[in-house]
Amino acid sequence: MSVTDAFLRWTAQTVAEPSPGPSRLREGLLAACLLAPVFLFLVAFVYAPAVLAFALAFLNFHPGGTTAYAGLSNFHAALSDPLFWRSMANTGLYALMMVPSTLVLSVALAALLQSNRRLFRFTQSLVVLPYVTPAVGTAIGWLWMYNPNFGILNALLRDVGLRPIGWLNSPHWAMPAVVLYSLWHGIGFDVLILLSAMSQLPEGVLESARVDGAGPWTRLFRITLPLISPTLFFIAVMTTIGSLQAFAQVYALSLSSGGPENATLTALLYVYQQAFTNGQFSYAAAMAAMLVVCIFAVTALTRWIGHRLTFYQ
Repeated sequence: MSVTDAFLRWTAQTVAEPSPGPSRLREGLLAACLLAPVFLFLVAFVYAPAVLAFALAFLNFHPGGTTAYAGLSNFHAALSDPLFWRSMANTGLYALMMVPSTLVLSVALAALLQSNRRLFRFTQSLVVLPYVTPAVGTAIGWLWMYNPNFGILNALLRDVGLRPIGWLNSPHWAMPAVVLYSLWHGIGFDVLILLSAMSQLPEGVLESARVDGAGPWTRLFRITLPLISPTLFFIAVMTTIGSLQAFAQVYALSLSSGGPENATLTALLYVYQQAFTNGQFSYAAAMAAMLVVCIFAVTALTRWIGHRLTFYQ
């Protein structure tokens, strides 16, 4: 092929390619206009506050007073604060109790609903209802249920011959009580995700296993769970992140104190107390920055472990 022929072919291809016309330009402008409110919202209420909070951690800021550069002094103070370490330990304990319980209960409920269509139609709204209700509002009802004198939970324990429990008044039972409420409040979202994943399973594989004599438990543990392991991994990651950010349920059930004896004082609640109760905004920002680093580290570890245990089709 001569140089002239190559040039003529390149010219023909260039002319044949459609140039972006007015319609494509209008589509781009429309997309930009539709995305602009979301982008501005993220910048104004997510990214800008995060940057300002990180910068605030290196300052000594007092509302109405002077602001001076503090360096790493706020971080040093947090590392030497016993309550900060107590709150981090409580947060880790809460996550360790929440993640396995969420996975086991959500799988059990989803498998039960998937196996019984009539039960699914009747209870699907009941399962999701707690998730769509505000945490603070439902926590008021649970405060009544946890009441050591006239609460319904202790009444049930008395009826079966067991001793009543202090629940939120006991340092040993306060965190399990918060976990129990959190499971009730958030399990509906995970059940819906698992039901959606189970409905997409290849029916031929399950039918073949049923014909070969595999029972319900065998099909669940040998077929269903491996096939939905990416969904289980997603739930584990999201539950871990949400548990490390626990605030609303602890704030409502402990009446913002984190008690008794700081048994339910989570890291985010302690940050809130330091910032809006004690007015130590820079100190709270330093603790929040350290919490974010911990969340990133735990999430990365969870992803590293999950990718080695997850079965992708």
